[in-house]
Amino acid sequence: MGFAESQRIEALYNNRLQGLSTRYIQFLQDELQQRANILAASRSIFIDNHSLYSPDTAIDLRPYRDADGAYRLFEEYSGVFVPSFRKINEDVNKWVSVSSKTWETLTPVVEQTFNAFYFISHNNVSRVWPVNIVTGHLPEHDVTKEIFFTEAAPEKNPSRSPQWTPIYFDKYSQTWMISLLYPVYINDDFIGIVGGDINISYLIDKLNQLDADGNQIHSFIYDEKGQLIIHSGDSPQQNITTGEHYPILKASQSGFKAYMKSVVSGDVELGEMAAVTSGGNELNIVAQKFNNMEWFISFYYPQSYIEKNFQSSMRGAYTNIIVWAAFLFVVLFFSIRRYVVRRVVALANATGKINQHNWGLSVPEEGNDEIARLGSSINNMLDQIRRLVHGLDDKLDLLDRASQESRRLMSAIENSASLVVILNKHWKIEYANSQYWQISGYDSTNMPLEFDPLLFDANDEQKLSFQEIQTKLEEQILRGFYSEDSGKWQAEYLAITASGHKFWLMQTVTAILGPDQELEYYVCVGQDITDLKEKQQEVEKLAYYDHLTGLANRTLFKSQLQLALGRVSRSGQKMALFYIDLDHFKRINDTFGHESGDYLLIEVSRRLRECLRQEDVVARLGGDEFAVLLHHVESPQYAYVVADKIIQALNKPIDIQTKEVIPGGSIGITIAPDDSVDIDVLMKNADLAMYQAKEKGRNAFQFYTADMNHVVEQRLTIERELRQALKSGQFEVYYQPFVSYTTGQIVGAEALVRWNHPIHGLVPPCDFIPAAEESGLIVPLGKWVLKTACYQTKGIQKALGRKFGVSVNLSARQLSEPDFIKILDACINEAGLDPSLLELEVTESTLMEDTEAVIAKLREIRQRGCSIAIDDFGTGYSSLSYLKKLPITCLKIDRSFVQDLPGDEEDREITSLIIAMAKSLNYEVVVEGVETLEQHNFLAQRGCHIGQGFYYSRPLPMDHFMTLLFSETSSES
Repeated sequence: MGFAESQRIEALYNNRLQGLSTRYIQFLQDELQQRANILAASRSIFIDNHSLYSPDTAIDLRPYRDADGAYRLFEEYSGVFVPSFRKINEDVNKWVSVSSKTWETLTPVVEQTFNAFYFISHNNVSRVWPVNIVTGHLPEHDVTKEIFFTEAAPEKNPSRSPQWTPIYFDKYSQTWMISLLYPVYINDDFIGIVGGDINISYLIDKLNQLDADGNQIHSFIYDEKGQLIIHSGDSPQQNITTGEHYPILKASQSGFKAYMKSVVSGDVELGEMAAVTSGGNELNIVAQKFNNMEWFISFYYPQSYIEKNFQSSMRGAYTNIIVWAAFLFVVLFFSIRRYVVRRVVALANATGKINQHNWGLSVPEEGNDEIARLGSSINNMLDQIRRLVHGLDDKLDLLDRASQESRRLMSAIENSASLVVILNKHWKIEYANSQYWQISGYDSTNMPLEFDPLLFDANDEQKLSFQEIQTKLEEQILRGFYSEDSGKWQAEYLAITASGHKFWLMQTVTAILGPDQELEYYVCVGQDITDLKEKQQEVEKLAYYDHLTGLANRTLFKSQLQLALGRVSRSGQKMALFYIDLDHFKRINDTFGHESGDYLLIEVSRRLRECLRQEDVVARLGGDEFAVLLHHVESPQYAYVVADKIIQALNKPIDIQTKEVIPGGSIGITIAPDDSVDIDVLMKNADLAMYQAKEKGRNAFQFYTADMNHVVEQRLTIERELRQALKSGQFEVYYQPFVSYTTGQIVGAEALVRWNHPIHGLVPPCDFIPAAEESGLIVPLGKWVLKTACYQTKGIQKALGRKFGVSVNLSARQLSEPDFIKILDACINEAGLDPSLLELEVTESTLMEDTEAVIAKLREIRQRGCSIAIDDFGTGYSSLSYLKKLPITCLKIDRSFVQDLPGDEEDREITSLIIAMAKSLNYEVVVEGVETLEQHNFLAQRGCHIGQGFYYSRPLPMDHFMTLLFSETSSES
């Protein structure tokens, strides 16, 4: 008994020791891994912020130079230190700015986790929390020489992995520290490190909290070299002036040294108990290892604890034995006298009263001893007699009820709407109800040799088989999947009848086992779910397919794109995403009607399918926008070939109302995973590339490049500055004169907007008008130009004392505004300008936007007496029949036909033809881009009315233009 008790106590202590070691190692590993995860996320956020960095928003560190020559910047969550020997340049400012944004986001999170959190760049920039560390740096201090930089730098860490520093004494906080460091690489260049400090007392506190029973269990941590790091019973050395290394091992604990070397070398197995002698004490000890650090931890207790507990336990055991022996003697004496004799007498009296007329009686059987078992046996015998008397009648009643239930069950099965079949273990029919034979079309008396009782279709893609069903059922039965001795298999598939008709069948097969757990037969119940499947397919089609073209809609396409990205991530293959936008759909839709537009979309969808493989996906995202997903793209060259094929297909004419129409298209292409593996980023990339293709002239395709994001950012910057320019009055109207070929006099001018940018100076219209058009700012800008031109033209008339006309450009966006006519009326009336002296210029492309609406709006303008000119005539698609419908008064011949005059024969013929046509329609002819005397003479000979160009004058601001007018008046007089 003594040895067993000793073994029990020792096992108890050992289990407690092993449990504590396992819990502590798991707790500490989780805590350290959490800190590692925080630093890894911090590095990722830093790299992301670097990708968003713009020199325009950079922090300039030069104003923050202290008297000692060093640079110190103090912010809310961190401080920056750059030594005095480091010259401040754009690279230094970049790391200061990027780290500022990162630390502003992260410091509130990490300040509860680390004692210090910092970034150190390769060029001596350090940003750190808490900020008081910055104050303690000497002006020439080089942080790149510190242990918390060098341990993660490429020289010591070529693998670029996270690194733990050795324990070191931190002179700033006057505490022992350990640091976790993450190297930062951008574009494969080493930038610096992100790190965090952990006070070593954090580990000591956890070690001292391990034993709640009077420091009976101790522990210590040591490294892979067998050097002791922490002991739970000792405080770390805080004095670094003595030259002692941290930590030191007491002489009394020298027995641990050999043990630690055995653990490190692998001679002692981790997690197993071992015995060690240290300082004359026998110790039981166990070791564990940190997975994320090359450290070990051991827990131990002295053998003397077991001896003390054993002696105490044995004293208590002997005392209990003596007390219980006396007590049991007294209890036994009185129990026999009271309970045994009395119960035997009662049992004898009850048994004597039982006879053939009193089978319902019973004898006493309380208790759990031999007397009670004797009474129970007598009562069991009496029960058997009673059951024998009534058993025959009960069995007859059960047989009658079972027969009735069987008849009802068979009637229900036979008349069921389900297909019910019972198959033997060889899958042959034992029974089938009438519904089965009726739907299957087979004859129960004459079945073919290859008859399939479950009506499987041999050509079905699912390829279901009896062997597959049997295997799954056996697996379920072996696992005890069901509480009853049976397994179930269920599936939905296309079944086939004797006539070849296919219908959807939901089949449930149940395996029935016998008493010996062997398979006896299968019960198969099938439901015809064809109607349900058809309705389900209709619902899916409405939810996931475009009702007009039958293509996948945006929802289904994004789902398929997400699945494809998952396959790309797993397989390493590439895929391509196309965004396709039809170039002239709106014009075709407006010209021929919506039904013809729908027909065109259907035909385009058909052509897109023909250009792709079976595995590829094409979808209609909405309107005239389509998307294509190409799987298994080996190289961008394949995407190039497919895109060219689609462009050619879209350039083939389509017959609409007996006319040939070419839809054309612009395609944007992005490749995954090269460009991104994020679905939203990929769709944005393809959209940007598609718009780039449109800007380059349409009817083309464009691959996404990173520069496109830069173009978008530039466009957004221009839009922002345009809004500010409108508010602060940075725009100015310039005037380029119209010269009459009849009189040689300046008879009017074209009003042209110029932007006096406070930084960039005079910005030409080609740099900001497209951004204004796209953002809608052209509407307020155009209103300002129209109003200003009306006022200033009225002033010119007063100064000259004669009529003077002005021409103002009108964008399609302005013309489409519902209140444009009201704005026009207000500008004319407020300026007091004669409407006949105001000419509005519109381009051919503007006239083609919405034919009927444009014509109606132009007629309202003409009703007010204003003139209308077609600008850049000859570069669009206007026809003579269309021109005759328009209420225009003037044609402005584009400068592209003038620049090679009079030497180019083709330009001479085209210009002469346009002039002749305009005269036949009674239009005034204005020629743009006249730059030489020869051009002037040629156009005058051909009968042009008005000339405009550098030959006469460049566009001039209002004061210079007035000087030109007055000089002309003086020369005439």
